[in-house]
Amino acid sequence: MSSSKNLDFEKNSFLHKSNSAFIEQMYLKFINKDKDLPESWLNYFEGIGDEIKVIANEINGPSWGPEKTKINIDELQKKIDENEITNLNNEKIDTSEKFNFQLLADSNKDSISAVALIRAYRLRGHLLADLDPLGMRESEYLDELHPEFYGFKKENYERKIFLNGVINKKYANIKEILKFMKKTYCGKIGYEFMHISNPDERKWFRDRIEQDDKALQFTKNGKEAILNKLVQAEGFEKFLATKYVGTKRFGLDGGESLIPALEQIIKIGGQQQIKEVKIGMSHRGRLNVLANVLQKSYKRIFNEFAGEYSDDSEDSAGDVKYHLGASSDRQFDGNSVHVSLTDNPSHLEAVNPVVLGQTRAKQFFHKDKERNKVIPILIHGDAAFAGQGVVAECFAMSGLPGHNTGGTIHIIVNNQIGFTTSPRFARSSPYPSDVAKMVEAPILHVNGDDPEAVVYATRIATEFRLKFNRDVVVDLICYRRFGHNEGDEPSFTQPLMYQKIKSHPSVYKIYGNKLVNEKSITQELLNQNVKSFKDLLDDQYKSAKDYKPKIEWFEGTWSRYKPEKGKDKRGISGFDEEKLKIISKKINTVPSEKNIHKTISKILNARRDSIEKGVGIDWSSAEALAFGSLLVEGYPVRLVGQDSGRGTFSQRHSVLRNQIDNSRYIPLNNIVKGQKQFEVVDSFLSELAVLGFEYGYSLVEPNTLTIWEAQFGDFANGAQVVIDQFIASGERKWNRASGLVMLLPHGYEGQGPEHSSARLERFLQLCSNDNMQVMNCTTPANYYHALRRQMHRDFRKPLIIMTPKSLLRNKYCVSNLEDFNKQNTFHRVLWDHAIDPKSNGFIKLKESSEIKKVILCSGKVYFDLLDAREKLKRDDVIMFRIEQLYPFPAKALVNELKPYAKNAKFFWCQEEPKNMGAWFSVRDYIQWTLDTLKAKYNEISYIGRSPDATPATGYAKRHNSQQQEIINKVFD
Repeated sequence: MSSSKNLDFEKNSFLHKSNSAFIEQMYLKFINKDKDLPESWLNYFEGIGDEIKVIANEINGPSWGPEKTKINIDELQKKIDENEITNLNNEKIDTSEKFNFQLLADSNKDSISAVALIRAYRLRGHLLADLDPLGMRESEYLDELHPEFYGFKKENYERKIFLNGVINKKYANIKEILKFMKKTYCGKIGYEFMHISNPDERKWFRDRIEQDDKALQFTKNGKEAILNKLVQAEGFEKFLATKYVGTKRFGLDGGESLIPALEQIIKIGGQQQIKEVKIGMSHRGRLNVLANVLQKSYKRIFNEFAGEYSDDSEDSAGDVKYHLGASSDRQFDGNSVHVSLTDNPSHLEAVNPVVLGQTRAKQFFHKDKERNKVIPILIHGDAAFAGQGVVAECFAMSGLPGHNTGGTIHIIVNNQIGFTTSPRFARSSPYPSDVAKMVEAPILHVNGDDPEAVVYATRIATEFRLKFNRDVVVDLICYRRFGHNEGDEPSFTQPLMYQKIKSHPSVYKIYGNKLVNEKSITQELLNQNVKSFKDLLDDQYKSAKDYKPKIEWFEGTWSRYKPEKGKDKRGISGFDEEKLKIISKKINTVPSEKNIHKTISKILNARRDSIEKGVGIDWSSAEALAFGSLLVEGYPVRLVGQDSGRGTFSQRHSVLRNQIDNSRYIPLNNIVKGQKQFEVVDSFLSELAVLGFEYGYSLVEPNTLTIWEAQFGDFANGAQVVIDQFIASGERKWNRASGLVMLLPHGYEGQGPEHSSARLERFLQLCSNDNMQVMNCTTPANYYHALRRQMHRDFRKPLIIMTPKSLLRNKYCVSNLEDFNKQNTFHRVLWDHAIDPKSNGFIKLKESSEIKKVILCSGKVYFDLLDAREKLKRDDVIMFRIEQLYPFPAKALVNELKPYAKNAKFFWCQEEPKNMGAWFSVRDYIQWTLDTLKAKYNEISYIGRSPDATPATGYAKRHNSQQQEIINKVFD
């Protein structure tokens, strides 16, 4: 551009002060289809469409930025009509049709087009980035990333264009713009951040990438540190491959850059005063992370390869080495960061919510309200990240108040393959990371063969997470040097890829040669580092056989709860009656200014009256007393579930809404000063992620009563992976105890197959080795004791409770206040109301020697039978309730049944079909009881529904008929 034209341009460019009106005028003519619009501008606007508005915003910048010209289309027409458009010299521009805009148009269009080109690179530059280490990814020709698309001809590439500070330049020509944009956006890192709607975050990302002083550069020491981690990462995998030929290790070969990336996060974390880093990952590269990031001793890992087990825990079944977790304290520049890797099963991504729950609990422990003292890192596989629904569930909960952890750093170890499945069959989106866009998480794609780029990308991701407390994704594009496991042959299904991999140098070799060539390190020193590490591994290998592993998880907060201390089966669970009355008054008396709903006020008054009188205490009142007494004693309570604040059946009302201003009031948080917190969370519609989160929370906080409640019991189906792989077996596999409580509404009331059964049989089938407790309580007091017992024992076990629906308001399902006091505790077996001295008004049964039938049952069916017996006036049938189905109280049952062993017949009665419910789990225990008693009728018989493929009928009449048939068989 000549100096005279440049001067004209500066005078008339819309980028200068009031001259923004020019481009506004052109745009108005375009949208109004004005025939006087120059053809060049018509073609231009048609080419970019609505992009002009976005580009204008790019040029204007944020409202808080330096004062710049603002394009105001809304006010333009008035200025044009009144002929008030001025240039730089405050001279009016003639807006009549006789005015020639051509020179001005060319200059302005160059600026607009250049900014459009820049924006296109910010949006699409990642599609041309050099991301594939194998070079197999074909880049498409993108018109919008070429100047010709915006009207620039090659002969004009060196013409100066006014940019007004865009990409930190006042002027630049097309060549300079292309060079800068390709270097920034099309190198070894591809950025996706333009989908972020928050202008602060988008500007931060743009500035962080485009400013020269923050470019990708490392000191000599920094480069050596990266190289040393690569020496360890590759050397470790090669050593294992040599010593344990053909043994599964799911190596990191091809993705070794992950190790220096994780080091970078921990280092930055230490600088920012992070206390802890929680990591979750699957099996790929896990041993490498354990050894070279968490510093689990090499000899311990070698010992695990030898199949040794810990003598300190005979009850532990153990797990394969690439599922195990570890923890350590890492030191960086004088800063200590506690790093832990959570144990996980082979079910990919299932550990994600567990890690998030652990993080949340740790943040609670550290009083980390800003959520920057404890951060989570989740490491994913490319196929699993795109394919597993729990990934999306975790993103969905990431911003929710009850589950927010301040953002997760996600790293996808993108092998470009899933077992044997190619990417085009593994997802419908271009990248595996695209699912993260649901929460507008920024995404950094990076070539795994450039460890400096990987570390740089990870640094940016960590800075973003710490500044904005949001999720961020690093897509580490690498490859898998061997098959899915070391005994697999990958060329069966990916022959071309593995031909490439066979001849492709390792990350360490590529980077080592680079540093040698640029004289950052000598070849001799490089060789010495490799040899020294190999010698270290040899020494560790020699001493591995004599290594004696020990349990490490039961330390610190968990030191009181070592498994071998679990002798107190009952636990202290009662509480002072007068104090319970005080708690009741506090939680059931709400200040008038809270303006709660009149109906709820009546409910609370009734609760308060029943507790004050000491009779007729219902289920919800008992639960509130359990929570309140624990809070006063110093135990926090966390209750999470769909609609748990109110309760699915409008029974709980733990969160009260002001009917005037909609503000919240939680009575349980207003009992006494210094009490612990009651946290109730109405969770989003997820079971898998939410239950996993709460399980993770319980792993960290043994002193918190952590509860997950299903809206209906059968909804637990959606979380079966967490139940099977973590809750039921976590302690047995990994020595990780949990006191998580699951509340599962269960009972047959004619509501059909979906909302009748919590699949009790599935939980009982999972029971063994005292791994968890399964209950079906029938009294409010027993439920109260079960909850309190969780906190008052010296061990922690998961507690699964079948909770009531219709029993919430059943006249028989009530307790007296004396049942809650210090003289009482949880009862695993409960008597019949007719022989309970605390119960009145029931039929008087015959002497034990005259009883014909003993009915053993559990749950709601007892009350159906009780009501029927009263109506039939049968005095020769007695019933016992098994409140704790596992561990089964066989010895206690012997004592209860002894008086009836000589004359009565024994039956198990249940509502569920025969192939469901408790029958198949309890019959052997009951049979043992009868054998022990040497009962006359030495066989337990079944009464209940016939086997069925569905839990319950959907027809009300059929339900009633089946229920009546059960009653008839009991009293025939």
